[in-house]
Amino acid sequence: MSIPVRLALLCSIAVLAACSSEETSDATLPAIEEFTINAPLLTESSGIARSQREPGLFWSHNDSGGPAAAYAFDARGEYRGQLTVTGAINLDWEDMSSFSEDGQPRLLIADIGDNNAFRPLLTLYVVAEPAMPTGQVTEARALPLRTLLVLYPDGPRDCESIAVDSAEGAIYLLSKRDPLPRLYRVPLNPLVPVVVATALGDTQVPRAPAGHENPQRYEWVTSMDINSDATALAAITESQLHVYRREAGEPWIAAMQRPPLSHDLPNYKQIEAVTWAQEGDAVYITSEGSPTPLARIAVPR
Repeated sequence: MSIPVRLALLCSIAVLAACSSEETSDATLPAIEEFTINAPLLTESSGIARSQREPGLFWSHNDSGGPAAAYAFDARGEYRGQLTVTGAINLDWEDMSSFSEDGQPRLLIADIGDNNAFRPLLTLYVVAEPAMPTGQVTEARALPLRTLLVLYPDGPRDCESIAVDSAEGAIYLLSKRDPLPRLYRVPLNPLVPVVVATALGDTQVPRAPAGHENPQRYEWVTSMDINSDATALAAITESQLHVYRREAGEPWIAAMQRPPLSHDLPNYKQIEAVTWAQEGDAVYITSEGSPTPLARIAVPR
C-alpha cells in the first residue's frame, strides 16, 4: 500500500472515530446542572410541570397522602409559593402537566397511582395556573375548573406518567408495571366527566440488560412530558431518560414504538418527575427527598 493511500485511510478512520465518540457522548453523557429546591413542604416530589404563565417557573407536588397542593419554584430551585387545590384529595398524586386553553394557563394534576391495581376510577384535576410574582412567596387557592374520572378499558393498572398534547386536545397516560408500558389517550375536555381511556398499544421502552441488579428501577416509567411544539416526548424511569421524536402528523403511539434516544440519569434517591424546558433543549427532573434535588439535563435536538 502506498504512503498517500495509507495516510488517507488513517485520516478517514480518525474522522469516523471522532464522529462515533461525539455521538456516544451525546447519547450517554448529557450536560447536567444540579440544584436544590428550597421548598420545605416538598419532600416527595412526584411530578413536575413547566409554567405556561412565566418562562423559567416550575410546579411540583408530593406523592400519595400529601397535601392537595402544588409548589412553585424557579429554574434554580428558589421557592415562589404554593397553590392549594380546594376540594381535591391527594390519594396518590403521581404526575402533573401544563397546557394553555383558550389562551389561559392550566395545570393538570393526576391522581393515578395504583400500586395494587385495584382502583376502578382515576382522578384528573384541571386547575387555572395562578400568577406567582417575583420577589415574594405567594399562597394561592383555587377550585378545579373541571375534574375528570378515568377508567381503563382493560382493567385497573398502576400508572405514574401523564402528558398533555393541547393541539390535539388529548391527555396521554403510560402504564408502569405492564411487561411493556401501554399508552392510553383521554380527551382533554370531554363532554361527560367519566371517561373510558382508549388503549393505543404497547410502547418501546427499553428493558433492563440481562443480569441487571434492579430491573424495576431501569424499566418502570415514573413520569413523562411532551415538549412545547409537540415534536418530542420525554419519559423517565428511576435511572433512565428516554426521548421519542415524532414526524409531522405522526401519532404518538407510532413514535413510541420506535427505540428512543436514552440517557443515564443522576443517581438520586427516587426520580419520579420530568418536564421539558420551554425552549425544548433540555428537561428538568426532580427526585423524592428533602431537600428536593432538581437537575437540568441538556437534550440534543
